[in-house]
Amino acid sequence: MFIKFLRKKIYQRTHFARQSWIPKNEIYRSNLFNELNFEYRTYGNKNPKKNFFIIRRSPGAGFFSNLCFVIHNLYICDKLKMTPVVDMENYQTFYNCKKKINNSFNSWNYYFKPVSNYKLSEVYRSKNVIICDNKTSRGYNVDKFKKNFMFFNGFQFFDDRHKKIIKKYIKINKDIISEADYIKKQFKNNRVLGICFRGSDSKKNAYQPHTPTKKQMIYATNFLLKKYNYNKIYLCTEDSDYLNFYKKHYDKILFFNKNSPRTTDTKDLFDSKNQNHRYLVGKGNLVDMLVLTEVNHMLFGVSNIPYTALFFAKKKILHSIIDNGMKDGVLKSMFSWYIKSIFPKFMGGFKNHLITKKKLIKKSKSDFVII
Repeated sequence: MFIKFLRKKIYQRTHFARQSWIPKNEIYRSNLFNELNFEYRTYGNKNPKKNFFIIRRSPGAGFFSNLCFVIHNLYICDKLKMTPVVDMENYQTFYNCKKKINNSFNSWNYYFKPVSNYKLSEVYRSKNVIICDNKTSRGYNVDKFKKNFMFFNGFQFFDDRHKKIIKKYIKINKDIISEADYIKKQFKNNRVLGICFRGSDSKKNAYQPHTPTKKQMIYATNFLLKKYNYNKIYLCTEDSDYLNFYKKHYDKILFFNKNSPRTTDTKDLFDSKNQNHRYLVGKGNLVDMLVLTEVNHMLFGVSNIPYTALFFAKKKILHSIIDNGMKDGVLKSMFSWYIKSIFPKFMGGFKNHLITKKKLIKKSKSDFVII
């Protein structure tokens, strides 16, 4: 008996001590969102007349993929007339640190204001709590991956409904806005080409776009600088090799976020002994996105950062895209980028091309519930 009592006390000191689990087969189904499985929980007797909606995504994915997920679920929460709380403390993401940032272990609070006035400590003592579905797509069937990913609407598919949700709930912390504003001061009296290229692990990650090669990048950059007479380049990349490449060719007109962590093909971006490192990775992404909202023209490979910037921008931004298509499953993706980057285009290699658009957002008929 004493051992059981001791074990119970130890559990009560963990993150999940407050949870009183109802059997897993008891789920909450909504007639508005019957594709999704919501878990119903009772943690205590507080707030018996209030329904909380916990938004969790663990382990999640990239920074703006996580933000996209939160925005979708805020929309769902609004439709269900519940009170939202983002829990990235008990359900951790790749951006969580082992120490408090902004006096919080909740990585959402590292970057954004809370989406409601209720703290997690109170929610996990409340009577009626719904936990969102953690799904991100219908699966990774290789033959249907394009269709599967179509249902996970990124920022390029957002519309006015998302704008309302963002205006109501998404408030970026002031220190991050200030850092972006400081960089944007360099835009004064300049015509800026904003460039965003992912490298490092994105070259071999499965079910992601093939990132552009250096040959494609320099072709596109030279073409746009000459055609539109831009005199400055703002570069957003987590790849130190890509940064050095641009320094070599465009050093006199190049600027970038010096505080943003970077890596190489051989080292994971999140691998660091710095206890703040994961926070700084997310902060760098968010600062880059805010800076890109003010450029005159944006050049990028398919990625969440530039599409988010296009959506958050208060003006229409001409943008040019290098679209190399999607990678397949885990095994093929380990080699496909490296092979295609070597082969000529008539043998399946990448070609120099640009897709230039003025239209900002592509509308979607989906009610963005398959997440």
